[in-house]
Amino acid sequence: MKNLIRLLPILTVAASPVIADESDHWFVRPYVGVSIMSGLSSDFNDIDSLSGRADIDLSDGFTGGIGIGYRYSEKIALEFGWEYRSNESSTTLADASEFDGGNYASNIFYFNGHYLLSPHYRWQPYLGAGLTWVEEVDIDLERNGEERSFSGDGDVGYQLFAGASYRLDQDWAIQGEVRFGRVSDIDLSPESGATGDFSGLDYETSTLQLGVVYNF
Repeated sequence: MKNLIRLLPILTVAASPVIADESDHWFVRPYVGVSIMSGLSSDFNDIDSLSGRADIDLSDGFTGGIGIGYRYSEKIALEFGWEYRSNESSTTLADASEFDGGNYASNIFYFNGHYLLSPHYRWQPYLGAGLTWVEEVDIDLERNGEERSFSGDGDVGYQLFAGASYRLDQDWAIQGEVRFGRVSDIDLSPESGATGDFSGLDYETSTLQLGVVYNF
């Protein structure tokens, strides 16, 4: 009971309304997070004089980005941003030969809509969805000190997310978010003297991220 009494002022502040006009302002949001991607498979052609299916194993990686947005009303905001992500990879070709190193990375631009569930409180949970455009996605295959790169661009996908921000004051907030994204049927062409290509890659991402929001 004593501990609960001590916590009451903190809980009261956390749940108290933020007395401000929450609409008609810009915000900027840098963030970092953990990039989670499942293993995938793809068709490949003329790599090591082979063609067939490749299995790509992926480990958890890094993502970071920045968005700038505008809050039109108490509950609606739009955001445009850029995101970089990288996951280490190992790739096994159809004959069981393996590239035991490499990474799967991307630069993506996005346009999102946010719907805020409790706009007048310090804790502000929200939901959102948006479209993504691939500026570049590439995979590097590494073996015995040799690296081969394959890349593609121009594909369109989507993302869904949910999160919550905590208002520190009228200008600053901290934010946590869970995000899922998908881009389908990506084709990757060779770079820098590599030969062959990949086709039909699906780029599915899950992200746990933390960010800082500045309202102005």
